[in-house]
Amino acid sequence: MKVLLLTLLFVLLCSTQVLTLNCYICVDENDTSCKTETVCPLSAQYCKTSLNGDRISRSCEEFCAEDYFTTCCREDLC
Repeated sequence: MKVLLLTLLFVLLCSTQVLTLNCYICVDENDTSCKTETVCPLSAQYCKTSLNGDRISRSCEEFCAEDYFTTCCREDLC
Protein backbone atom coordinates (compact mmCIF):
# COMPACT_ATOMS: atom_id res chain seq x y z
CA MET A 1 0.00 0.00 0.00
CA LYS A 2 2.84 2.41 0.82
CA VAL A 3 4.45 1.71 -2.54
CA LEU A 4 1.20 2.49 -4.32
CA LEU A 5 0.77 5.78 -2.45
CA LEU A 6 4.38 6.80 -3.08
CA THR A 7 4.03 5.93 -6.77
CA LEU A 8 0.81 7.93 -7.04
CA LEU A 9 2.40 10.89 -5.29
CA PHE A 10 5.41 10.73 -7.59
CA VAL A 11 3.22 10.61 -10.70
CA LEU A 12 1.16 13.58 -9.51
CA LEU A 13 4.24 15.65 -8.73
CA CYS A 14 5.84 14.87 -12.07
CA SER A 15 2.69 15.55 -14.07
CA THR A 16 2.07 18.99 -12.60
CA GLN A 17 2.88 21.57 -15.21
CA VAL A 18 3.79 25.16 -14.61
CA LEU A 19 1.85 27.14 -17.18
CA THR A 20 3.82 30.10 -18.37
CA LEU A 21 2.56 32.76 -20.70
CA ASN A 22 4.33 33.46 -24.00
CA CYS A 23 4.05 37.00 -25.36
CA TYR A 24 5.42 39.12 -28.14
CA ILE A 25 7.71 41.88 -26.90
CA CYS A 26 9.66 44.79 -28.36
CA VAL A 27 13.42 44.27 -28.18
CA ASP A 28 14.21 47.99 -27.99
CA GLU A 29 12.86 51.37 -29.10
CA ASN A 30 14.03 50.70 -32.69
CA ASP A 31 12.02 47.46 -32.92
CA THR A 32 9.06 48.45 -35.10
CA SER A 33 7.51 45.00 -35.53
CA CYS A 34 7.61 43.94 -31.85
CA LYS A 35 7.21 40.27 -32.78
CA THR A 36 9.98 38.79 -30.64
CA GLU A 37 8.55 35.84 -28.73
CA THR A 38 9.42 35.53 -25.04
CA VAL A 39 8.50 33.33 -22.11
CA CYS A 40 7.08 35.63 -19.46
CA PRO A 41 7.94 35.45 -15.76
CA LEU A 42 5.62 33.29 -13.67
CA SER A 43 4.09 36.45 -12.15
CA ALA A 44 2.91 37.71 -15.57
CA GLN A 45 -0.75 37.09 -16.27
CA TYR A 46 -1.20 39.25 -19.37
CA CYS A 47 0.32 40.12 -22.71
CA LYS A 48 -0.02 43.89 -23.08
CA THR A 49 -0.01 45.86 -26.33
CA SER A 50 -0.07 49.67 -26.28
CA LEU A 51 -0.11 52.20 -29.08
CA ASN A 52 1.34 55.68 -28.73
CA GLY A 53 0.92 57.49 -32.01
CA ASP A 54 2.63 55.30 -34.58
CA ARG A 55 4.73 53.46 -31.95
CA ILE A 56 3.78 50.07 -30.56
CA SER A 57 4.81 48.62 -27.21
CA ARG A 58 4.41 44.98 -26.17
CA SER A 59 5.25 43.38 -22.84
CA CYS A 60 4.43 40.75 -20.22
CA GLU A 61 2.50 42.19 -17.29
CA GLU A 62 1.25 41.04 -13.91
CA PHE A 63 -1.67 43.49 -14.12
CA CYS A 64 -3.17 45.15 -17.17
CA ALA A 65 -5.95 47.69 -17.69
CA GLU A 66 -7.42 48.11 -21.15
CA ASP A 67 -8.26 51.48 -22.63
CA TYR A 68 -8.53 53.01 -26.09
CA PHE A 69 -4.77 52.58 -26.70
CA THR A 70 -4.08 49.40 -24.70
CA THR A 71 -5.18 45.79 -25.15
CA CYS A 72 -4.61 42.95 -22.70
CA CYS A 73 -4.93 39.24 -23.31
CA ARG A 74 -4.23 36.03 -21.42
CA GLU A 75 -3.46 33.71 -24.34
CA ASP A 76 -0.07 32.89 -25.78
CA LEU A 77 1.20 35.20 -28.52
CA CYS A 78 -1.96 37.25 -28.77
